This record gives sequence, structure tokens and C-alpha cells, in this order.
Amino acid sequence: MASTKEKKEIYKLWGEAFPCLTAFSPTAFYMTLDIAVIGIRLMPLIGGEEYRPHFMCYPLWRENNNMNMKDGIFMQQMYNAKKMQLDVSYLANQDTIKKAIDLTGKQIGTCVQDQVSVKDIFGILKWYFSYLLVQSSPILQSKVLEYEFMIALYINNPNFIDKVKTEITKISNSWDPNYFEWRHGKIEDWRQRLFDRLENRDAFLLQIQKNINDGKIAKLPRAHMIFSDRELKHLSLSKRKYFHCILNWFD
Repeated sequence: MASTKEKKEIYKLWGEAFPCLTAFSPTAFYMTLDIAVIGIRLMPLIGGEEYRPHFMCYPLWRENNNMNMKDGIFMQQMYNAKKMQLDVSYLANQDTIKKAIDLTGKQIGTCVQDQVSVKDIFGILKWYFSYLLVQSSPILQSKVLEYEFMIALYINNPNFIDKVKTEITKISNSWDPNYFEWRHGKIEDWRQRLFDRLENRDAFLLQIQKNINDGKIAKLPRAHMIFSDRELKHLSLSKRKYFHCILNWFD
């Protein structure tokens, strides 16, 4: 079993490999991306002999920052060269660790830069949405759709907002109420509450500003989203149900 000192050296290697992130905890390296906290978390597996890197995303638009960091938007696991879950032994040598870091960078590296394209964010979300567990869960889907709407609200591009609203309506209309309403109430009411945020964008921005300057989050590096109208064609959510993640980073 790896010692505490050896684990610290492993975490140091991961932290140094992604300079736009900083340590939020010994095993988590994050930054803020305008309206969210994103980054990499090394999650120990059962038994404690291995860990698995995940790409994490947490909201900054809700009132309680403690809850924001407990109830994330999504958690995306990484994959190895065999397109299986990327599990790394705590006893692995540095070459193996660096290969795992390189694989992680190929999969989410464009989203942990000083500037991140909205198209790249949506690419990660489509990837996450392709999982059977997410496709079968309106609750998990609603988190992603909420994030996409908040991105559009923050960017404040009318065409982008309209496109996201249309797709949210289309996708949420396909949900089984029995798997959604126990948590969020009627689907149409949830959707209307979301769209009503358009009427008070200033409050949305103020809440983000408050949260981003709060506690440990205030110490994180700050990155920003970039967007252009040309990206709209890459942001279609209607194909989400049929989207199959093609892991081609190793080809």
C-alpha cells in the first residue's frame, strides 16, 4: 500500500500537469469557469489501491456555495487506451502516471485552459449525456440542461438562448413525470422557473459574483468562456439522445 508521502507525490504530479488548475483539496484541482467550478478530482476506488480521475463540474449560480460544491452538475470519468475506465494504481511508476495524465489531457484538456470554447463544453456534456444511466434519468438530464441554459443566459446571445430553450422543451417533454416530479415538481413548472431567469439576469450575475468571491472558491484561478455565432451549429441538443461517444483520442 502506498504511503501518505507517496500519495502526495502522485497528487503533486497531477497538479503540475494542469497549470490552469489549483489544489482545492489534496485530490482535487479546480478553477472557476465564469458560472461554474470545474476541474479534476482523483477519486480512490474501493480497496484503496487505485484511483480514478474524474472531470468535475459544480454550479455557481445557486445561493448556497456549500451546497453548490456538494451537488455537482456532472462527474465524468476518464478512459484508458483500451477505451475502458482509467484506473491508476497508487504504486504505479512515474511513466504510468504520466501516461494517465496525458490521456486525461487528451479528453478534457481543452476545457481546463484560460479560455474555453462553449463548443468544447457542450462536447463534454454530449459525451456525458450519452451514458445509459443519464439517458434514463430525467434528474441527471435536468442538471445538464440547467447548466446549458445558464451558459446561454451568461453569454446573452439571443440566438443561442432561443436554441437552448427549444431543445430543453423538446427533451423535457420526453421525460416520464414519475421519474422527475418527486424531486422538482411538475416538468412544465420546472421549465418555466428556469426560463423565468431571463427576466432577472442581473440577479443571476450578482449571485455568481458573490459565490466566486467566497471562501476557498475565491482562491481558484479564473478562466472564461468564449463563444461565436459560428459555434451554434455545433451546439445541437436534439441529437443528444442518439449521440454515441466515439473515443478517438488514441487513434
